[in-house]
Amino acid sequence: MSLFSKLVRSAGPLGAYALARNLCRNQPRILMYHRFQAGDGENGFFERQIRHIKQRYQPFSLAGLLEHIDSYGAAPKHAIVVTVDDGYRDFYREAFPVLRKYGVPATLFATTGFIDGRLWLWPDKVTWILNQAEKVDGDIKFGPVTLESGRSGQELIDRYWKPLIDHALSIPDAEKHDLIQSLAEALRVDLSDQAPEGFAACTWSELLEMQSAGIEIGGHTVTHPTLGQVTVTQARAEIFGCRDELNEHLGSEVRTFCYPNGQPSDLQDFLLPMVEESGFRGAVTAFPDSKGIKERFAMRRHACGKDDFQFRKAVSGVEYLGQRLRGSAYNVQ
Repeated sequence: MSLFSKLVRSAGPLGAYALARNLCRNQPRILMYHRFQAGDGENGFFERQIRHIKQRYQPFSLAGLLEHIDSYGAAPKHAIVVTVDDGYRDFYREAFPVLRKYGVPATLFATTGFIDGRLWLWPDKVTWILNQAEKVDGDIKFGPVTLESGRSGQELIDRYWKPLIDHALSIPDAEKHDLIQSLAEALRVDLSDQAPEGFAACTWSELLEMQSAGIEIGGHTVTHPTLGQVTVTQARAEIFGCRDELNEHLGSEVRTFCYPNGQPSDLQDFLLPMVEESGFRGAVTAFPDSKGIKERFAMRRHACGKDDFQFRKAVSGVEYLGQRLRGSAYNVQ
């Protein structure tokens, strides 16, 4: 833990969080979530966090925030945006009931091919393969990653999941899918065409229900590629195709976009203008820095989840202030 985090952990409950909230009252923070487990929703960590937001901040969907800025020329005070990536069914089961209970809007970024049931998300395939594999017979090399003979069980996940994911993120999209298929064959694991229950997506009818209840359904591409590893033609098909499928199933609405993986290296020069051309009103990354929401098609987000300390740093503005003090900023234009 950094010295800054140690200081915040001690000083936060003594007034630092309240001070940061006041200092950042004109700087909206966008929070980023992914998965929810049974018990995370009502009476779980997510309800505690949403109750905190409802009591101390002004919650918006991302599209709602941008509409306010466009209408009034400035951000509302104490604005917080809750965003959730991918479109897993656990959002509908765990998070949506809490958001509805407190009347808090949010934005769910949906991968349309995943929602359609045409695919399941590629990192989940890696997880599934390693979980289902019985034992590695002989050393198997995948780029810089070597699965050592005799490894099995949870050890496969603990030792190889992150290196395999990192390698997959570094190679062209088509090669990534070949890698995953080769991994499945090498470990003798069958991959079904549709996601298993633990990795399943919301349905279109569930998305429509949530949209009717104030949840913005934003875009997250068609197949969830790392956009830093695709061609201009592929990117256009992913972004415009996602927009068209959302509008076909959910009607034409004001929507925003989220870059899969969303790191600085993923934001190729042509992507931001392309997302704007497609009609999405704004877009978010998956990293925070001192620029906050200054770049409309690369607005920064703060990671959130079960860690209450990280949530308090993110929602109060402490994390944002720390990045400003350090001069932390990425050039993505």
